[in-house]
Amino acid sequence: MKKKKLDIFNLFYSGAAVVILIGVIAKLLEWPAQDLLITGGLAIEALVFGVSAIKFVEVEEKSEVATEATLAKVADGLGNLVGSAGGSATGADTYINIQTGTGTNGATDANTAVANTSTAKPTATSTSTTTTTVIPDTTSRPKHLSIEVNNTGTQNSAAHSLWQLEQMDILSLAKDLFFQPEWDLLSSEEYAQISNLFKRVFDKKLPNKEALPFLLQFPVKLPVPEMSKLAFSGSHDLSVEEVELLSKAFEIINYNSFLDHFVFEQNGETISIRPKLNNEVQLFGGEEEAILNHAKQFYAKDFIVSPNLDCLANMIKLKGQLLVEQLTQKVSVKSEEEFISLSHILFTQSDELKKKLFNKVKKLKYNLATGAGYAYLKTMAQAALTFSDAMVGQELFKNIVEIHVDENTTITLDDVVNCYADTIYFGPKNEYSVVLTELFVNGELNNLNYVNSIIEKFLIDNVATKSKLLEVFNMKEQDSKKDVFNKLNYHLNKTNTSPSGAQLAFILLYKQYS
Repeated sequence: MKKKKLDIFNLFYSGAAVVILIGVIAKLLEWPAQDLLITGGLAIEALVFGVSAIKFVEVEEKSEVATEATLAKVADGLGNLVGSAGGSATGADTYINIQTGTGTNGATDANTAVANTSTAKPTATSTSTTTTTVIPDTTSRPKHLSIEVNNTGTQNSAAHSLWQLEQMDILSLAKDLFFQPEWDLLSSEEYAQISNLFKRVFDKKLPNKEALPFLLQFPVKLPVPEMSKLAFSGSHDLSVEEVELLSKAFEIINYNSFLDHFVFEQNGETISIRPKLNNEVQLFGGEEEAILNHAKQFYAKDFIVSPNLDCLANMIKLKGQLLVEQLTQKVSVKSEEEFISLSHILFTQSDELKKKLFNKVKKLKYNLATGAGYAYLKTMAQAALTFSDAMVGQELFKNIVEIHVDENTTITLDDVVNCYADTIYFGPKNEYSVVLTELFVNGELNNLNYVNSIIEKFLIDNVATKSKLLEVFNMKEQDSKKDVFNKLNYHLNKTNTSPSGAQLAFILLYKQYS
């Protein structure tokens, strides 16, 4: 039953207005008491304004906020929630599914009540009810987070994101919480270990594993932090087990970019982790020993070799053939030691990678007198012999080799005439002949001796068998008439001379009888 109550302040306002109005009327009608009435009315009005200047307004106090630290301990209070929600539920009770934000009736069991928050029973005149979630704090005094729910069970604030609630000072979250719901797949022991690891290395606090199911169903969707924002300074030592657990945790959430920001290094029996510098790239410690030694020797500041743990393989992007390609692109041809080291790595790689190495060499110059360039020549001859397609290796080798005979003479393998016969015959009965010394008049026939001397040196150094060396120098078989014809034309074009009588005769005879 409603009761009526007199508004004293309103009576004071209105009564003062009546007095001054009577005073004004008295003044207009010139009543005998006009001065008294007008003076009294104005005095009362002044008093009214003076009193009205003092006014109290209602200020809503900030409710105590729930921090992420308290959310992390929410599992401690779940038992009470289950008991109160499941034990007294009736058809009139309203429950909120904390994951979906939709309401259900009270006919749920205790297990369902864990994933739902119970609301108070609405009265006959109420239009909304309040859901109160008890969140234990680090102190003994409980805090409450209230969320308005209408009679139909629809959560009014379900559409609000967490940052909006923070803006409205409804919920305050600590900055050190690291919430990864999928890590619920880890065992309790593994989760405890990863929690300790994140606190020690990244200064991030993971909720208790028991709290994860509740936090997943929380009325306000908690943000899943961006993994790329993990940061720490300095270096931390980890055990093999911790690295494997960290890799497993990242694999669960399909995060493969961790080593874009950090690097692992093997330091004796321990493994250190530190922030990655701008120029650094993590390499997998399970690569071939020759590749790792090459990277450590020539790119120690750029390539950081990880421990040889299989769990790191998926996290490291630069590995296998991709790594060899990168080393091939970076190799300096002017650095003999680096170039030779990489060449030996490529011996077991694909022909395509070997081609890239040959393409980096414009000319391979070997000085016959001083021996300068011999290491390059020997290495590239070995590389050419490792091609699956031998013809490709021969052609690439032939195109880059230059032999300096003396200060005035430089030859290539195209200048070598590999013909041991002194005379070439034509005709059905060999009635026509041309002497080689009359065809090659600029000492081209001596070039064969220079190449043979190189092959002999290779044999002494056990580069390959003689048959293989003759193959790579394209001297396995003697030059045919066609080969002699092609080399004659090559020398005529190279010296820019017209054919002599013997040379012209050979050309005509070759065209006539070939």
